[in-house]
Amino acid sequence: MPEWTTQQNDAINARGRNILVSAAAGSGKTAVLVERVIKKITDNENPVDIDKLLIVTFTNNAAAEMKSRITKSLKDILRNEPFNKNALRQLNLMSNAQICTIDSFCIRLVRENFFELGINQDFTNLDENESSLLEDNIINDIIDEHFEVNDDLLIKVLEHFNKPDSEKPFINVIKRIRRFIYAQPFPYRWAYNMAELYNPEIPFENTVWYKYVIDEANYLISLAKQSVNDNFNLLKEINDEKLYQSFEATFQDDAKIIDTFSEKINSSWDDTVELGIPKLSTLPRTTKLDKYIANLIKANREAYKGILTKKIPPLFICSSEEYKNNLKQLYSIMIKLIDIVKEVDKRLMEEKNERNSYTFSDTEHFAINLLFSIDGDKIVKKDLANRLSDEFEEILVDEYQDTNEAQDLLFTYLSNGHNLFTVGDIKQSIYRFRLAMPNIFNDKRKSYALYDEKDSNISSKIILDKNFRSSKGICDYVNFVFSHLMSEKVGEINYDKQDWLNYGAKYEKNEAVCAQINIIDKVKGEETNKLEALQIAKLIREKVENKEQIKDGDTYRNIRYSDFAVLFRKMKNIVEDYVEVFTDMAIPVVCDNSSSLFESNEIKIMLSFLRTIDNPTKEISLISTMMSPIYGFTPDELAEIRIENKYKNFYFSLSNSKLPKAVAFVNDIKNLKKLSVTMSVSNFIRYLIEEKGIVAFINAMGNGEQRYQHILSLISFAQRFDAGVNIGLTSFIRYVDKIIESNSSVDSKASLSGNDDAVTIMTIHHSKGLEFPVCILAGTSKRYNTDELSDDLLINTKYGFGVKIHNEEMMYNVPSLPYAVIKSKNANELMSENLRVLYVAMTRAKEQFITFISCQNLESKVNKKLVANLVGGKITPYTVNSCTGDGDLLLLCALFHKDGKVLRDYSEIPLLPDLAEFDMSISIIEPEEYSEKVQKEVIAEPNKEIIKEISDKLSYKYEYLPLSTVASKMTASSLDDSDNNFEFITSSKPAFMNKAEMTPAERGTAMHTFMQFCDYEKAKDDIETEILRLLSCGFISNEQANALDKAKLNSFFSSTFASRMFNSDNIYREIKVSTFVKANDIYDIKFNNDILVQGIADCVFEENGELILVDYKTDRVKNENELLDRYKKQIAFYRMAIEKTLKKPVKEAVLYSFCLEKVCIYK
Repeated sequence: MPEWTTQQNDAINARGRNILVSAAAGSGKTAVLVERVIKKITDNENPVDIDKLLIVTFTNNAAAEMKSRITKSLKDILRNEPFNKNALRQLNLMSNAQICTIDSFCIRLVRENFFELGINQDFTNLDENESSLLEDNIINDIIDEHFEVNDDLLIKVLEHFNKPDSEKPFINVIKRIRRFIYAQPFPYRWAYNMAELYNPEIPFENTVWYKYVIDEANYLISLAKQSVNDNFNLLKEINDEKLYQSFEATFQDDAKIIDTFSEKINSSWDDTVELGIPKLSTLPRTTKLDKYIANLIKANREAYKGILTKKIPPLFICSSEEYKNNLKQLYSIMIKLIDIVKEVDKRLMEEKNERNSYTFSDTEHFAINLLFSIDGDKIVKKDLANRLSDEFEEILVDEYQDTNEAQDLLFTYLSNGHNLFTVGDIKQSIYRFRLAMPNIFNDKRKSYALYDEKDSNISSKIILDKNFRSSKGICDYVNFVFSHLMSEKVGEINYDKQDWLNYGAKYEKNEAVCAQINIIDKVKGEETNKLEALQIAKLIREKVENKEQIKDGDTYRNIRYSDFAVLFRKMKNIVEDYVEVFTDMAIPVVCDNSSSLFESNEIKIMLSFLRTIDNPTKEISLISTMMSPIYGFTPDELAEIRIENKYKNFYFSLSNSKLPKAVAFVNDIKNLKKLSVTMSVSNFIRYLIEEKGIVAFINAMGNGEQRYQHILSLISFAQRFDAGVNIGLTSFIRYVDKIIESNSSVDSKASLSGNDDAVTIMTIHHSKGLEFPVCILAGTSKRYNTDELSDDLLINTKYGFGVKIHNEEMMYNVPSLPYAVIKSKNANELMSENLRVLYVAMTRAKEQFITFISCQNLESKVNKKLVANLVGGKITPYTVNSCTGDGDLLLLCALFHKDGKVLRDYSEIPLLPDLAEFDMSISIIEPEEYSEKVQKEVIAEPNKEIIKEISDKLSYKYEYLPLSTVASKMTASSLDDSDNNFEFITSSKPAFMNKAEMTPAERGTAMHTFMQFCDYEKAKDDIETEILRLLSCGFISNEQANALDKAKLNSFFSSTFASRMFNSDNIYREIKVSTFVKANDIYDIKFNNDILVQGIADCVFEENGELILVDYKTDRVKNENELLDRYKKQIAFYRMAIEKTLKKPVKEAVLYSFCLEKVCIYK
């Protein structure tokens, strides 16, 4: 049994109340959740049936793992207690257990109650991309319809969001609103409430936007006051009286400006607006001050000057009167915008009903509609919800920090008020882009009291703060970083003692430093990826070659490549460089590339190929296909084709080219075009892959396993398309192009199953839930993506919609106050998410967390980017918000570490390091240290032992090589083909190239089938009537009946040999036989291994206790010797096999030739 901590025991055993478990990284939350379930269902006094629990996980894999763990625990109990009836009962009930994702739960609920919703029970899941394209079409239709009736208000809405040459911005606005509001339980109730905030009748001072601006401005003023006070405190360092007075007067003027702002902000909005951007006097010029004092004064002044001139004025962007006028313009626009979204939603649902297909979001809201209704501001549970609340003994939800408002309502109101058990960690909420709302978890965490078994609180929280994954150094490093960075303002929590990672694992002292920062200085932008990759590869190889020790279970061992993970925020346009460098340095690597499927090179090649087949006149796709490895045209060949017809399109030149390679290409594309219309898209792609050997060339591109997974993903994507309403290659190409054009994503399959001992390259998001001995954070110089803050429409859960003001005269948009507020709020939330992503990355590490940071000028970065934004020499939320990447954040913290002197030496102001118990290594790599070594580093030294081993293997001759071409199982008909030894292989023609008439082989099959099923006596009397009988009975097809040679059949049935057959004692038809034959009896080899040979003898009849074997042949031959020689091995086998099977001697073995119309006797 595990040794549970006190807090873990509380989480396992607490009963009779709502429990929120705030579980730090590596704290064993999954084990605790499983143990709680096991304890509940195996309780000796009051066991709960497993099917009375609703257990919700974030992914299907997590649900499967949960089921597996619970099942294993029950089996372990039964192994020790075979007669435990309750454990056996729970094991039998596992098939009914509701351990699933939110989506699976909702789908199941909807299918069970479909009649209440008026939909079909057998609905399918609608792909989000397909739904998005449907939405595009519907929005375009609605725009056209409104234009036809001269809808002036719609035209105003379009002017707000459209560009002169495109309606795409407006379409995106509609889609973004619809997507966002569906994270709410009652989407349009929320949407109209938020639009109502624009009602100009609401007093300005009562709006959420006014309150936000005042609070934010007061916070900024407090920072400004702190900075100016710091400068006043520095005056005592000035010994020169005159100089002292000059600086004092300057600071007093600055303080007055700050005080004026402070007063106006809290007394008069319009007066604050009138203040505008203040002008601060220049600092007194002097050379008498100590350098560090001068720099400190300058830094403090720059801090509050930036606040007064750059941060506060953008918040007070309009007067109260201008605000009211703006709202009068925007109110009707916002209501109209929501009306349009609602109309789109209605038509989209009609289309989905027609298709009987719905998205996960649809089924989630179907479930809500089944369970709840709204009565004013009150949520009312329906009968179904009350019944489910009575049925579920407890609802357990994992990863609760990633829920949204709709999901929170679903679980909160499905519970009975005191049986909701939720687990999560706000610091690991990293799915804001999926509309996760960590504030839900955070609000509960703040409102719930700490668990005490003795109190009667209906809701309690339990903090799991012990980390059982990471070394003490890693725990200390994480705590050091986030105690500096995370705050309620930026990070959404104050990272204090209750959120610290408390070391709970058992590591011995490791010689390697747990926290390492490697700074590559003076790097040009275009060099960054490969130079970083090179340094990372060097570090990994050195650690492996030096046999660094890492912990594995209770022992230590040499470090392996598979112990390393290289983590990125985004892998787009990066991973290829890393794979190339790692491969060149002989470092095995596997990639979990989560980028969109259509961004990978091999898929781009396939799509170009498909576009060319569909329409070869598209020159970009055509030339891409020609120059791809599929056809391998060279630039010289393309130039030769082009020069023949300079002034025509390229396909015309290609079609008229006499170049043999060009002629072959054109013919191939034409044939493939014909073939494409006869097959589904997925099958056609499979055909192309096999026919063109595409797997072979993608393997040659490197990282073949990953690329092959991409190809499989493309086939799966095509299969989903084939299952929809659209068909054909042309429709598929249009579908793909629309997805690419709309920047939608189709995830590619991860490939982490290749080399068992390989470095893993993956995104931070995909690393969540995993752990590695050594984590390397790369790409930290990349700027955070803040594009969403520039959108024409901003949305926030609390502050609603932010819309710009449209200036009709100047034809441009300017921010409104709601827009400015929401932009500021969303920027804070976005930065909070960035901090949480960094937290997830750092907590994946067990023993070492290593960061690589590239920069063009380290000294400039330290002073102008980091130190310049400190307030009073300290890190504040204001400082954190000024950072633009992970590298900035980690360098900022390193400045205050005891081992950060190498960075502090660059600082123009003195910085005091904080106390820290762990060691940190900070290395600065100058260009001269690596630029000349690049080529040397990537050329791995050959290993002589490996070369010898390869040589021995290549020169080895296998003793039994002749047997490698011998089948262990054969058919009798293939015996006489064995001499051919597979000298050539021909591929079958595509179906569209085959002629309509039957082949000779097919005609032969028709004759054999007739001889198998015909009634000999009736056939002898009337062959035509017997053919019709077999046709009507379904023994032969129309084509076979028409192919029968009636003259040849009549010749046989009128022969003396046929009379002999009909008058025999017994006739056996189609006798199945099998026996073993020695290999050297079939092949000209020395081995006598047994080969199983199977066959079907056409006919055997019996005369006086002896057998006559008959085999029908339709071959065209000149004489009987030719036929007998062709089938000598086959007839010999049948003779031997029949004797063994029927236990009687074969007196005669004959071939009846329909061609020669005679019996050929085998001797």
